[in-house]
Amino acid sequence: MNDPGLDAIRSRTSYQEAFVGTPLITVCIATYQRGQILCERTLPTVLRQGYPNWEAVIVGDGCQDDTAARIAALGDRRLRFYNRPSNGPYPEDPHRRWLVAGTYAANEAIARARGRWIAPINDDDEWSDDHLAVLLAEAQRTKAELVYGRMRVLIHGTGEETWFGSWPPQQGDFGLQAAIYHGDLRAFRFDITAHELGEPGDWNLVRRMLEAGVRVAFVPLEVGTYHVAANHSGQTWWSERARRRGSLRLLAADAQGANS
Repeated sequence: MNDPGLDAIRSRTSYQEAFVGTPLITVCIATYQRGQILCERTLPTVLRQGYPNWEAVIVGDGCQDDTAARIAALGDRRLRFYNRPSNGPYPEDPHRRWLVAGTYAANEAIARARGRWIAPINDDDEWSDDHLAVLLAEAQRTKAELVYGRMRVLIHGTGEETWFGSWPPQQGDFGLQAAIYHGDLRAFRFDITAHELGEPGDWNLVRRMLEAGVRVAFVPLEVGTYHVAANHSGQTWWSERARRRGSLRLLAADAQGANS
């Protein structure tokens, strides 16, 4: 996949607009058959954002459930929903499919975004109430084009929890739902062939950004919660991480002890 040149992006007159004031942030969500959890768990955390200037573009990947009706029932005009006519197509192999599921819907959401910043979130995850404010403040302070934080991880069915998000960004310890990035980077799109490299689509996208020279900053704060469903194929991997790494609360306690 050919990615855009950063020199051209940074030379645009609109580029600096993202780093001043309260620019529009577009929340991008790809969803499929999760209308209830999207509207009862995820979107309420978007609606509670303390940062005022945002819109949400939600793209259904061929949804056949009541997602559209549930979003409409929330009654917020900042939420825009579009539904693709069909799902995928994606690889038949379950693991390869998981790596790139939602690619087409995510790319359409990015294409429809009007914001100076883009903030992706999965359709079953949550944000802290200051997610957008914290990440934007760091971006404007450092002039970074992508800023990310840490996510608490809840492993359903086990009672375990852990976390991800560390510096420098690396596969397995980074998620786009913990980040915002400059709207002029919208030409970087998710690659449906990422599964051929064994990479999750979001990491593949960010790796290409890093290789292109995108300026990145990290905020060592919890900015949301990532949910691992009880039937998730990666539950064992996350449980092993929980036993090895512990929770964010333990991390905070260790840091406090080290600084006392």
